[in-house]
Amino acid sequence: MAEPEPTPAGPSPLDALTRRLKLSGEVWGKRVTHVLLLLIVSVAAGFVISPGLYSQQIPALAEEHLGKPFRANSPAGFKAARDYEISHVAMTEQRRQEARGAVRPVYDLNPGVGSEVRNAVKGAFADMRARLAAKAAEESAQEGEGAEVRREPVKPNRKAPALPPQEAERQRKEREALQADFQELLFGQRDASMEAEDFQALVTNGFAEEAELATLALLERAYGSERGPLFIGGSREELSREGALGITVRDVRHAGEQSLPGTAPGVLDVRETHAELDRFASIPGNLLPDAPVAQRRAVLRLAKRLVRPNLTINIAETNARRLKASDAVKDAVISMKKGQRVIGDGELVNETHLVILKGMRAQTDRLDLLQLQIGGTGLVALLIAASFVFCRTAFRRFRPTRKDGMLLGLLLVGILGLLQLWVSIADAIQDRYTALPIEALYYAFPMAAGAMLVRFLLSEELSLFFALVLACLAGVMLGNSLSFGIYTLVGSLVAADRIPRARDRVGIFKAGFVTGLVSLVAVLCLFLVEGKGLTPETVLSALFAALGTALAVPVMVMALTPLLEALFGYASDIKLLELANLNHPALKELIVQAPGTYHHSIIIGSLVENAAEAIGANPLLARSCAYYHDIGKGRNPLFFGENQKGENRHDALAPAMSAVIIKRHVTEGLEMARQYRLPKLVADAIPQHHGTRLVGYFFHKAMKEQEGKENAPPLDESIFRYPGPKPQFREAALVMIADAVEASTRAMPEPTKAKLHAQVQKMINIIFSEGQLDECDLTLKDLNLISDSFLHTLEGIYHARPEYPAGAMGGGPKSAPLMVASPPKPEAKSDGKARSA
Repeated sequence: MAEPEPTPAGPSPLDALTRRLKLSGEVWGKRVTHVLLLLIVSVAAGFVISPGLYSQQIPALAEEHLGKPFRANSPAGFKAARDYEISHVAMTEQRRQEARGAVRPVYDLNPGVGSEVRNAVKGAFADMRARLAAKAAEESAQEGEGAEVRREPVKPNRKAPALPPQEAERQRKEREALQADFQELLFGQRDASMEAEDFQALVTNGFAEEAELATLALLERAYGSERGPLFIGGSREELSREGALGITVRDVRHAGEQSLPGTAPGVLDVRETHAELDRFASIPGNLLPDAPVAQRRAVLRLAKRLVRPNLTINIAETNARRLKASDAVKDAVISMKKGQRVIGDGELVNETHLVILKGMRAQTDRLDLLQLQIGGTGLVALLIAASFVFCRTAFRRFRPTRKDGMLLGLLLVGILGLLQLWVSIADAIQDRYTALPIEALYYAFPMAAGAMLVRFLLSEELSLFFALVLACLAGVMLGNSLSFGIYTLVGSLVAADRIPRARDRVGIFKAGFVTGLVSLVAVLCLFLVEGKGLTPETVLSALFAALGTALAVPVMVMALTPLLEALFGYASDIKLLELANLNHPALKELIVQAPGTYHHSIIIGSLVENAAEAIGANPLLARSCAYYHDIGKGRNPLFFGENQKGENRHDALAPAMSAVIIKRHVTEGLEMARQYRLPKLVADAIPQHHGTRLVGYFFHKAMKEQEGKENAPPLDESIFRYPGPKPQFREAALVMIADAVEASTRAMPEPTKAKLHAQVQKMINIIFSEGQLDECDLTLKDLNLISDSFLHTLEGIYHARPEYPAGAMGGGPKSAPLMVASPPKPEAKSDGKARSA
């Protein structure tokens, strides 16, 4: 009894650990590479969008340059590299002085002054009359009833007899004391400088009520009249100095206030009030017309002396209001927008220039530059990372490689740099042609070229990602312009949508034309939203946007596409059309060396092209991959069944050697791809269309040869298995499936529709069950569509033809029997299987 074959031992724990460490190292290596790429792109883009890092140096002008012409390094002069808000200290102080000067002085009005003075007059006169009456009564009581008899009468025109000195001194003191009391009652102080003769005149008159009423009338004239209340200030000089613009009168009793001009008729000072009283008293009949002159003069002088201001300036309140008005004044700020000219070449330097340049230097020190770089780099990094994470989660086909990331970063930095250069050029043009709006020149830049290139060379998901990032950064770079960011996004999306339909240069210009029309409408809508209306500037900006996009975008795309294809190995549709041309040198060599393989490749090209259309893949890429997937067989064509005629060279070889020769067409195909400089995706399809499948015919042949042999070592499966990788993109998977389907259906003796359908389904199921489609994003729905497309194409290839009657093919009715077209027969069982392997 034969012993059972030993089961191959599994991998040792050390080998498993080594593999895990290797995989972990590869993962971390990819992550580090991605982080480094993100950092490099972020720093470069942040440098571009941070204008202070590379713009011209701020001129070092000082006071000695005042009045002298400025010599700039550029004919356009010196312009602001970014937005500035510069405080103007001198202008701020001037505005604060103006605000303080505009505040009217506050005067407190005491409307009770007039009443107080009048009450004082009434009280003083009444008191004096009472005292005089009391003194007269006292003197009468002392002299007795006969005093008048003993007294010697005084004759007219005869002087009164002189009093003794002591009596005269006593009377003088009594009169002075009485006057002091009277002054205290009127003025609140005993030593008021009232003329003695005026007081004596009042005493002589006995402080008559007529004098009192006349005094009150004069006070009434001073504090109020039929023209309305009067305001009496301290002095006209004070009113003129403090209230040149008017005064604010605040009623301290009723807590109200009003504004009056400083020269209002109702505002007088004390001297003007005295003059008014003099004028009033000079009018005959106004002041005691029947009284002696001394009496009238005493009353007038008393009234004038009693007048005091009822309007006094409140220094504390005035200063408080002026301080509040000064504090309310905001700092004078000079706003400089990005690109705005600060000083032109040859322009005379003035104070404003010095203030602006000093403020710009203060805001552009080393720390400021560092902050700009950090902020720009951080913004770019956050924007790219956030967009990347979202797109990777939302789109299953969004799987950019490191090379894709390098291309995207290069395009992003390059377009932003060109935009920065174009802004400088546009500023110079606008300085020369001032009637040309600067927005029109900005919108003329072909912003949509980047997304169009990405879509043309890569995929729609990457073009969307690129358009989002570019639009945001372009808006930030142009002074945080939301309008320009929206314009860039709209144009980029339309350009990326139209370019897949371009199969030649005319198609690229058509895509640019459509994008230009959309850009024109977008600019018009943006200007209308901003409230600018359909002005000539709006129309001109829209036309510049349309022309710049329709002409410059296609030109830039056509100029950069060959360069990027050469640098990164990408294949645009135009490049794929060139590859699909059967006159390509690689295909010419293949048709000469291996005509069977060439025919096989053409059939696969038809299969995959239709299937790619069905599932939304790139038909041109699929057909190009099919044409070149087996070019390596041209080096040893007779070892492959489709090129053999009778002799099979594998009959003399061991199965393992045959498998090695069969697998070698992959490495030789890659060498030829490098030789003919095929695009990377087309070259990648050469090893991927076999994946990691077995060279099935020779593997089973080797197993059959081992049957019945005792102690035979187990077969090394790796010898018979292709090295891979498995298909990484849908077009390579289509070539794998089509290769297996075409080989298996070619060997069918009667390829009916049912048999073809069963065979197609069988081959798809085998490939799917082997896990060969795990690394590409084909779905079950895609596989069903592929099966239907293959079946439709194979029916066209293996269709039945009508029977030809005798003689229809020439030579007469007896020359040949009836013939029916049939599919090609396999040359040999081993040949067919070897080729299909």
